[in-house]
Amino acid sequence: MTIEPSTNLTCVKTKFYQTDEDEPEPNTSLLWEVERLRLKLDKVKQEKTKLLCSQKTLKLHAQTLSALVSELTKKLEVEQRDRQQTESTYQFLVTNLLREKADLEIMLDTIVEHSDLMEELLHEQCIRDPLTGLFNRRYLAKSLERELCRAQLTERSLGLIMLDVDHFKRFNDTYGHEAGDVVLRELGWLLKTESGPLDIPCRYGGEEFMVILPEASLEKTQQQGEHLRKAVKRLNLTYLDQDLPGVSISVGVAVFPQHGLTETQLMQAVDAALYQGKTQGRDRVVIATI
Repeated sequence: MTIEPSTNLTCVKTKFYQTDEDEPEPNTSLLWEVERLRLKLDKVKQEKTKLLCSQKTLKLHAQTLSALVSELTKKLEVEQRDRQQTESTYQFLVTNLLREKADLEIMLDTIVEHSDLMEELLHEQCIRDPLTGLFNRRYLAKSLERELCRAQLTERSLGLIMLDVDHFKRFNDTYGHEAGDVVLRELGWLLKTESGPLDIPCRYGGEEFMVILPEASLEKTQQQGEHLRKAVKRLNLTYLDQDLPGVSISVGVAVFPQHGLTETQLMQAVDAALYQGKTQGRDRVVIATI
């Protein structure tokens, strides 16, 4: 290397080859080709990098899509099961409704075919006391009205008995209401079996009962009251395989026309006689006073 002074310039000459022969000129076309290939290689590397990034992105997208597809598949499977269950439930309900419809049609046909019997059963339910099977208070009122009219027209007597279980509240408190129901049922059975064919035994309410005796004289009515009193004392009462103590009744007796001409007068007279029997010591038959 030589440095030669020059006007405001420093010239540097570099010789790469220190030979006697002249230095050969470089091949510029080859250099350009190498540069072009290098640039192309860089571009290929860049494209490869982009492709790798795109591949990763596509892989992530594919995983996301796969997860979405899996989730949707599970949801569809659940919806399918729910739909099948709903269809099964629907079929079950339809089957039951059709069965109930058929049962109702049979019941309707039976009601139409046996309408008279149904009316009779409904009538019985309206006039019977469910516990004792005796006629209820409503039927008692209608029967007393009817029999009193008949007695007035035929000018015949009409007997009336009112009876009450003595110390029934004490019995209920001691042995329980279910044991008390046993007493009432047994008393109802006794009144049905020990009353005459024309007599009308009824449950007046609670532990009170009444018997209407068409065409019965005062003597016959009193005798029937005494007969019932004695029959009640002979009752054998049991509840849950346990013997219950016996009970007694107080009885009031009144007769048309001696003790009243109207339903109200007769009811007041027989009620007063019953009350008198209780105040006199119970377990007795008392005739109403005029």
